[in-house]
Amino acid sequence: MSRETIDIQKISNQFEKDILKLLEEKEKCVYGDIIKDLKLSARKGQELIYSLINKGFVKRVDQSSYLKLNVDIK
Repeated sequence: MSRETIDIQKISNQFEKDILKLLEEKEKCVYGDIIKDLKLSARKGQELIYSLINKGFVKRVDQSSYLKLNVDIK
């Protein structure tokens, strides 16, 4: 099944772009690492990650705290 491809330039929120790029680079990441790597507050990081999950761009890996891309980025 092919994944949806999104154009990262169309995402207006720079932090969301940064999270997507980080996940593309690392393949999968734990919540805390995303927040730490991008120097976000825990609350801001959580809001951004939930937003990306709700949009379907990011998903949890099984039932773990790992996250990974759910789309391809161009």
